This record gives sequence, structure tokens and C-alpha cells, in this order.
Amino acid sequence: MPVDGEEMRDGQSAQTARLLSTFPNLTAKQHEVLRFVAENRTSKEIAWDLQISESAVNQRIEGVRARTGSPPRAELARTYRQYLQELEAACNPLPAKIPQVSAVAPLPQLEQRDGSVDQLVLADAVTFTFTPPWQEERVGRIVPEVLDGAHAGLSRTAAMIAIAGGMLLVAMVGLGVVRALSELI
Repeated sequence: MPVDGEEMRDGQSAQTARLLSTFPNLTAKQHEVLRFVAENRTSKEIAWDLQISESAVNQRIEGVRARTGSPPRAELARTYRQYLQELEAACNPLPAKIPQVSAVAPLPQLEQRDGSVDQLVLADAVTFTFTPPWQEERVGRIVPEVLDGAHAGLSRTAAMIAIAGGMLLVAMVGLGVVRALSELI
């Protein structure tokens, strides 16, 4: 007759096995949420980091829980951490020394057909000057030179009076045309 502790361990191992077999079949979005769940983050924190709604986070978690028999969130987090560790252990890291490559690679001979090659030294560097595009003057003068000289104030005042007078003249002619048309009708 099994002891209660042993029965619980067997139940947990079956649930853990079910979770571990389900994890490879999850969507990328579910994996993304489960990585945060494995860090013991709340749904609100996960939603903030992923820039999605809290209900979307809960839907993804509930989708996983529904597939795996509704384990508690803490069990889900613990098992997903275990899954990530097993996944990392399954990936073979590159050995420190690759046997096909020799330890010291031979240096290529620096010869050209036309003659010897001079070695470049860092002291032979060239200084470059860079002017940002916003400091370059692309457009000529915006204000005409007549309005931006020694008598600029007087010239600008005369230009404003001329423009105002022209607008007044156009308005008077327009009113005259309207008056003439109204008398004809």
C-alpha cells in the first residue's frame, strides 16, 4: 500500500510528464508568456512587458493549462523552468577546440604581381571632417536682399503698406462688381 507522500510524488511526476510532453507543441506566443510565468511574474507585469492586454496573457496561460489538465500556476512555472533547463542541456555546446581547424592559422603571404606590398600603419591614418546635414546651407536667402539691408525696417514697412493697399483695392473692386451685379438682377 503506497504511502500518501509516494502517491503524491507519482501524481506530480505524471502531471510533470504531461506538461513536459505538451510544451514542444505550444505556440510561440504561449512560450513567450510562459517564460515570464517561469520568472514568477504576474499577469499584469507580463502584459506590460509584452504590450498586450492582461486578458490576452490570461487566455494564453489558460490555453496551456487546459491542454495539460489545469495544473496550478506555480506548478506550471516550475515545470516550464525544468523544460527550459532540459532543452538547454539537450543543445550541445561547441567544444572549446574544433579538431578540424589547426591551432595556429598560417598568415597569408602579402605579395602582389606588380611588386611588394607596403604594410599600412595606424599612424598613416587620414583625418576626415564631417559636417552634419542640418548645418549645411542648402537653401539660399529666404528674405530678398531689399528687405534685409541697411534700411530693412523702412523697406519692410513699405512692403506691408503696399500689400495692404493692394488687398484694399482688390476688395473695393470686388464690392463694385457685386453691387453692379445686384443692380442688374
